[in-house]
Amino acid sequence: MGLLWGVLLYMKSRQQEGRISEAILTEYFLRRNYYVFAPMAAHGPVDLVVIHRETGEVILLDAKKDRQRELKGRSKPCRIHRIRKPIQKKMGVRLAYVNLDDRTVHIVPAIEDDEEIAPPKSDTQ
Repeated sequence: MGLLWGVLLYMKSRQQEGRISEAILTEYFLRRNYYVFAPMAAHGPVDLVVIHRETGEVILLDAKKDRQRELKGRSKPCRIHRIRKPIQKKMGVRLAYVNLDDRTVHIVPAIEDDEEIAPPKSDTQ
């Protein structure tokens, strides 16, 4: 654990946020009865591969930190949508926007029959 901890300490902030997003996304799908796999390569078009335990549906995901901006004339902030790379479009990769503060997940394009499961409550209150 010592070496891994040292590596994490020196990662750039965006890399840390990406790892946290992937961890939240992993939990999100485990709670929905999916197997979750992470590619061995650090860089690539897919961050997670999930397979539904009952239906066998395979979903390829690219985890993104959910960011929002306030636009002039709008009452609510709107999500900043990323554009999939051509290879991601060809492979059918979905973008998974993960809010690091409230642990919510928004997947584009949406997954059919995706039931809403509340994020776990913090033990420290």
